[in-house]
Amino acid sequence: MTKDSIEQLPEILKKHICTLKKVSLDEEHHESMCESQLAVVDFDRIPQEYARGRGWRCVPKSNDALYIDKDGIWYFVEFKNGKINGSDVYRKIYDSFLMLMDLGIISGLDFLRKQVQYILVYNSDKNGPVPTSENLEKIYSHTLIQAETEARLFDIWKLEQYLFRETHTYTKELFEEKFIQPMEQAEAL
Repeated sequence: MTKDSIEQLPEILKKHICTLKKVSLDEEHHESMCESQLAVVDFDRIPQEYARGRGWRCVPKSNDALYIDKDGIWYFVEFKNGKINGSDVYRKIYDSFLMLMDLGIISGLDFLRKQVQYILVYNSDKNGPVPTSENLEKIYSHTLIQAETEARLFDIWKLEQYLFRETHTYTKELFEEKFIQPMEQAEAL
């Protein structure tokens, strides 16, 4: 995120700025899913602050990162280095939106549908679309490239236009190519 984007954030988000590398860290395996130094909101830190003093029995779940590009498009990013639990992903999405709406940061569903994209970054070694062999994975990837499309995995695509402007499921490598590199280039201008 650019300095201008960060300065426009509400205080609850602004104080949780860190790098994409930091939010992608899988603490259990001591492994980051990317090395990018792009500034993002560490959205995992928002639920504790949001729930503080409310006396709730549970704390909301959240997406890992929020990035806002220079054109004002929001990107929620969720990193999954291990097994992907669809209901957990959906819960993080809904809780994140409810917090943003309750805090008055976004106005409602119209904003989400027009301004927000969702990216699930997964470790293809653990959650590949074709888990049977490396060669089948290469064939699958080649087919997607030839078709000029991207994989639509883990039912995230169902939320496109319903909740999000766009949805994406990327391997770590595709995330680098399709998101990190373009955003780093855009910020360098």
